[in-house]
Amino acid sequence: MTFTIKNELIGTWNLLSFIEVPIKGIDSKFPMGKKPKGILIYGPDGYMSIEITNSNFISDTSDKLKSNEQGANSDLDKMITYTGSYKINDSIATVQHIINSSTSAIIDKEFHERKIDFEGDILYLKSVEPILSNNEYVNSYMTWQRVENDSMSISTQKNIFEPTSLNKEKTEFFG
Repeated sequence: MTFTIKNELIGTWNLLSFIEVPIKGIDSKFPMGKKPKGILIYGPDGYMSIEITNSNFISDTSDKLKSNEQGANSDLDKMITYTGSYKINDSIATVQHIINSSTSAIIDKEFHERKIDFEGDILYLKSVEPILSNNEYVNSYMTWQRVENDSMSISTQKNIFEPTSLNKEKTEFFG
């Protein structure tokens, strides 16, 4: 198989770090906390999806039950989500996310372009140009790790509907 960036990108990635460095050289910032959670999916069909949440997003169960507008807007500040298509420029190692939909209040562009670098199962994405974040321009750096497929394929896994002593009653119920 020929090496292409697309072949390397296709799959699911877990977020390891998300750092913003102001272009004026001030200290680095962690817009989603020091331990953000996130997932990035690149499909072979040219579509992608990303979700990043603040490390404290789910820690307070009362936040999940907020129904007022202020609570909903507060929650949007704790996450970045968007989906769309993507285009790769192999010659300069960049990916462009063309945003089709987003629930994130901070997404202010129709596309995001990132410089790509790989190191084993680690993916580095860096903003090509400074982006506006919290009213200042920053360079964005994200580090992702490839999600490995389960070592057992579906065809080798035990059929959960096979009658056993543990699920015999369930099988009889379903006929």
